[in-house]
Amino acid sequence: MKMLLILTSILFLQPSAPAAEAPFELRDGDRVVLLGGTLIERDQSYGHLETALTARWPGRSITFRNLGWSGDTVFGHARAGFGTTTEGFQHLKEQVAASRPTVLLVAYGAVESFDGAEGLPRFVEGLNTLLDAVATTKARVVLLAPNPHEDLGPPLPNPASHNRDLALYRDAIRDVANHRGYRLIDLFDALRNHPDAPLTNNGIHLTDRGARAFADAVLRGLGLEPSKWSVSVDATRKDVTAQGATVRDLEAVADRVRFRVLDDTLPGPAASRTLRIAGLAPGHYTLTIDGQPVADADAGAWARGVTLTQGPEFETLKRLRTAIGRKNTLFFYRWRPQNETYLFGFRKHEQGQNAAEVPRFDPLVAEQEKAVEGLRKPVEHAYELKKGINRR
Repeated sequence: MKMLLILTSILFLQPSAPAAEAPFELRDGDRVVLLGGTLIERDQSYGHLETALTARWPGRSITFRNLGWSGDTVFGHARAGFGTTTEGFQHLKEQVAASRPTVLLVAYGAVESFDGAEGLPRFVEGLNTLLDAVATTKARVVLLAPNPHEDLGPPLPNPASHNRDLALYRDAIRDVANHRGYRLIDLFDALRNHPDAPLTNNGIHLTDRGARAFADAVLRGLGLEPSKWSVSVDATRKDVTAQGATVRDLEAVADRVRFRVLDDTLPGPAASRTLRIAGLAPGHYTLTIDGQPVADADAGAWARGVTLTQGPEFETLKRLRTAIGRKNTLFFYRWRPQNETYLFGFRKHEQGQNAAEVPRFDPLVAEQEKAVEGLRKPVEHAYELKKGINRR
């Protein structure tokens, strides 16, 4: 009895497991600003992260501004131009304020990690100074730890030593996040030993494949599980169950099935889409969506479930990403014109009169955001499974 009391006391004294963080949702009207160095600047060209977050909430108006600057640090080094680091940091603060964020995704530490353990105290001080400066926006802040240095083998250097330093900086960013109550997305662990490797072209800079993995890692870090889509039809009983979609107008006979589908969202990264159709007569069947062949398999495979990897939903997703890419390019020209030294800098006496043209990018950006608004919302499609092979 005494031993039981002791064990019970020990159990009650054990710290409880931390509660899982609730998913981080973007709200209607949010302005998401991505701030950081090369990782963030390059991502505006790929657009996978912004596309995934846009498609996640098709009924919400969410806008994005990419303020990444290659080689930048928490001190604003890359933004200094021909000025001082102090001026670069002032530019950084002004750029964030001008973008009017309600959400800030902040990704620093990659460049600073080359200073090793000795540079950690200065980095932490600089990160806190930056976060204090942007706190005036009252934006919800998410911190991103840098991605690992990928080992691509000779002649590229062995990244083991650098990864040890990156881990130190990741830990420091985690401490800052915990102290401030911010969410941390650990890209170092999420992308290390990734099954889709290689993810970079030089060990550090992500390729398109790496950008897809980055987008998936951010969504998971925000607590957003991959979207699930499944439709199951019983041709014999003429009933249907669906997840991630609404199905109507089912018509089913032994050798043909028709129905209409409205998806909840466009396909996201790592999304699975499975269509099961049971009760078919033996034979081979082709699925068309809006009259276009998408997949074919025999009746047994359809009964078990066929994974869909193409179709109009995927084409719409590509068009959405294209519109986002155009918007990002136009916004880049708006806030970082290539000839800014002549427009706003010490040579503006030569071409400064042309600075008046820069705001003309604003309606062009708005036009692409209008296109994004239309593309992010799924539309209904006609599905038909018919006996026979329709060669694609």
